[in-house]
Order: sequence, then structure tokens, then C-alpha cells
Amino acid sequence: MKGLPEMTGGRIVLFVLAGGIVALTQFGPLAKDGGSLLLALLFWASVIEGCIAAVAACTLIKAKWVASVKRELLSVHPLLLFVSVLFLFLTPFVDSYPWVGREGIWFDKGFFVGRNFVLLLLAYLAARRFAIASHRDEEGRERFAAIYLFVFVASQSFMAFDWVMSLAYPWVNTLLGGYFFIESLFAGFALSGILYAFLHGRPAPTHGPTGRSDLKDIAILLFGFSILWVGLFFAQFLVIWYGNIPEEVSYLLARISSSPLRELSLSILAFYFFVPFFILLPGRSKTNPFVVFAASLSILLGILVERFVYLAPIVPVRFGVLAIHFLCFLLLFVLLVRVKREPGESVLEA
Repeated sequence: MKGLPEMTGGRIVLFVLAGGIVALTQFGPLAKDGGSLLLALLFWASVIEGCIAAVAACTLIKAKWVASVKRELLSVHPLLLFVSVLFLFLTPFVDSYPWVGREGIWFDKGFFVGRNFVLLLLAYLAARRFAIASHRDEEGRERFAAIYLFVFVASQSFMAFDWVMSLAYPWVNTLLGGYFFIESLFAGFALSGILYAFLHGRPAPTHGPTGRSDLKDIAILLFGFSILWVGLFFAQFLVIWYGNIPEEVSYLLARISSSPLRELSLSILAFYFFVPFFILLPGRSKTNPFVVFAASLSILLGILVERFVYLAPIVPVRFGVLAIHFLCFLLLFVLLVRVKREPGESVLEA
């Protein structure tokens, strides 16, 4: 485990080049704010950590469907290191948080950057070690899966509380941490559906209506998590309604009282719940890779739109810069997933 054995020289150059392009948008002539990079990191950190979390959860419960996309889901773990480095680019942006300058170590800018960077780095190290153990079928891979899931929950919770909630200080929402890591795991399952559709196309026969296939299992998970998500959604806004807390109400009104945020807020409910729930409700649709692909894409769009709605009333997001950041991440993601490996070759040595 010396250095980065999974990274060839060519891929390291591409990662450095992508990081340089992002740096130019943050510190070069185009630089004006960090809202675009914050949105990109919120989305991609959720998706990438969710990919590894999906495999870790399936390892603990010995789920069979993950074998179809396990290698691809684990192969994206180097992007967690990329996210960790890019988070440091947000250091100047931290000055725009409303709590900066307050007394106390928790409100110290250096501690804010340090604790979140350490958690992102721990997520990468835990994901890397779990990927190694999983590929080699080590006896202790369940232990490494549990360690990763613990770090994953902590990392996503801190993203919710530190990156998002503290932007609207003194707004407080104790459900937001759980909301974030559930959505991240949801994103991991959605990526599984997309990867399955690309890699395997038509599913294997299920041998009758009561049979199973990997695609059907993925579809059932997406269907179930859409119900879980809408339950969390209802629980969150039920508290706002009966509590009538001024900070909660003002936070909500800022996002539903004017266009286009009002329409985008409503679309989140459609992307996360109505689309996957209704198109996956028929039994036959659960074995159709195109339907599962559409449901998975809807979920990922929901995550992106939701993260934008969180930030838009508070920090400016420049769509041109955001497109550059997304393109960099997408190219690196595809590069890691699409690598062809010889039989028996390590996922960390390709």
C-alpha cells in the first residue's frame, strides 16, 4: 500500500490537470466566489461516498446483486482524495459564513477547514482499505465495511451541518445530517442502476414473477428508498409546521415564495419520490434496464437540484463555472469506471 498503486502516471496527470482547471476558476481571473465549487463538491462527494457505502452495506448484509457493479462502484474511490484536495480551495470562501468571527474554537476558520478536510481524508482512506479488502476477499472485509460506514455517516453529517446549515446561521435542523447520508446512500444505489444498464444491458431471466435478478434487486431498493426519503421529507416539514419556529419558517419561505426556486423546490419532490415510485411500481418495470436507468437519473437530478436550492438564496452559483467543475468530475469518474482490467487484476492496480 505504498503511494497510490492504483494510479498510473497518465491518470495522475489527468487528476492534476483537472485540479489545475478547478484552481483557475477559484483563484484565477474568473474567480469571484466559491458557491459553484461548493455545489459541485456537495453533489459529487455525496455520489462518490454513496457508491462505496452501497458496497459496504451490501457486504455486511451479504447482498448478491452488488456483484454485478461492485468493481465499478469501488473503482471511483480515488475521487474522494480529489474531493479532499478541492475542499481546501474553499478556504477563502469560508469568510462568507455568517458565524466567522464569533468566539469559540468551533467557530475558528482553521478548525472548520481542518475538521472537514480530515473527515474527507478519512473517508478516502477507509474507502481505499475497504476496496483492497473487498477485492482480495479478506476475512476482515466486513470490519472494514463497518469502519467505512461509520466514517461515511460522520462525513455526510458534517457536510450537512457545517457546509450547508451553518451558511444560514442561526437556522438549526437536527434532521439534516441523517437526511444527507440517506440521500448519499440513495445516490449510490442510483449509480448502481445506471452502471448496470450501461455494463450489462438486458437483465438475466428471473425465472418467473417470483424470481430475482440483480437489476430487479436494485429497482426494489430504489423503490423502497423513495418511500424512505419522502418519509424523512414529511417528518422534516411537519416539525416546521407545528413548531412554527421563525428560523425554520424563514428558511423555507426563502425557497418557496418566488420563482424559479419555488418550481425547483417542487421538482425535488418529483425527482426523489414521484418519478421513481410510480415508474417502478409495476413489477415488470423493475426488470427493464431503461426504466431503472430513468429512475436512477431522476434521483441524481433530485440531489443536484436540492443542493442548488439549499445554496441559491445565500451564495451565488455561476453556471458556467459549475459546468467546468462538473465536466472535470464526470471525465475522471468515467475514466475510473471504464478502465478495462485483465482477469485477476486488482481493482487497485489497473
